[in-house]
Amino acid sequence: MEHIFNDWRTLMACIQIWFSGGDPYGPFPDPLRPGGMVPTGWHAYPPPSLLIAMPFAFLPWPLSSLLILALSIIPFERWARQTTQRTALPWIILWLPLMQGIILGQTTLLFLVALLWAERFMTQGRDGRAGVLLALMMLKLQVGLLPAAWLLAVAIWKRRWHLPLSFALMSLLLWGGTALIAGPQIYLHWFAALDGYAKLLPNRPLIFPPFGPILAAMALLLWYRYGRTDIFGTTLLLHTLIYPLSVIYVASALAAVVIRWNVRWPIYPLVLSWLPTFFPLVQHTPDTIAAMTQAIVATGLLTALLPQLPGPWRKHIEQTS
Repeated sequence: MEHIFNDWRTLMACIQIWFSGGDPYGPFPDPLRPGGMVPTGWHAYPPPSLLIAMPFAFLPWPLSSLLILALSIIPFERWARQTTQRTALPWIILWLPLMQGIILGQTTLLFLVALLWAERFMTQGRDGRAGVLLALMMLKLQVGLLPAAWLLAVAIWKRRWHLPLSFALMSLLLWGGTALIAGPQIYLHWFAALDGYAKLLPNRPLIFPPFGPILAAMALLLWYRYGRTDIFGTTLLLHTLIYPLSVIYVASALAAVVIRWNVRWPIYPLVLSWLPTFFPLVQHTPDTIAAMTQAIVATGLLTALLPQLPGPWRKHIEQTS
């Protein structure tokens, strides 16, 4: 049970320490492991993220965890249904990168939802909402810096000034407001945490060896089949593969790419994402850890490339596509 929502619970503890005048970036006693310590760099959330999440820190952690799950899953499901008229629940339940993020209490899906709805609002002409969501998404750059930059560039190119203006104002409110409330020194603590964070996690892109070239080839085939006319989806796919952080939950954005590009995606490859976990690593080296991560991520691409199995659900999917 100690791993259930572990990241979220520790983040809430960080915010409580910050609210009481301490350094939220550590080190400080681990609230989940008596006698343990949370090291500097355990997380690298920028200070505005802590400010936004502060109201949750005053709720019991089971309640705040359920609320953050609802804010992540419900908009993602709604986006999938509006995009393809299919549910995204199989991805959430069966695909390891998404399920792991949920079990650990990660916020990756929440920020991915902000990016997806920013693009959708921009398509609908709701540029103010799109700009606000992009500013919020920028608080977790590993989710989609490249597609966010693309949306901003398109808005500026087309002189849709409402979007970049709302983005700039929201960013100023988040970053400047945090400095006014907490003092500029909070950013010095954050910079120190970034250095520690980089040392704790593998910082190689997913397309690096040992299996990275295979992932790149699969992604290229996926793009050639389904995504050649979708620049936003292409930038999201490319960003996920080249961002220098090869942890499983960072690949969550692949679910959105597959859902967006191939409405007939089958369910069974999602289950395969759990298969590598049944073969524990004999040696924990950067290469073996990267290989397992890449093998798990590959199942997301296989979901778009493999055919559906025959069954009664296939007719329903074809009718909705």
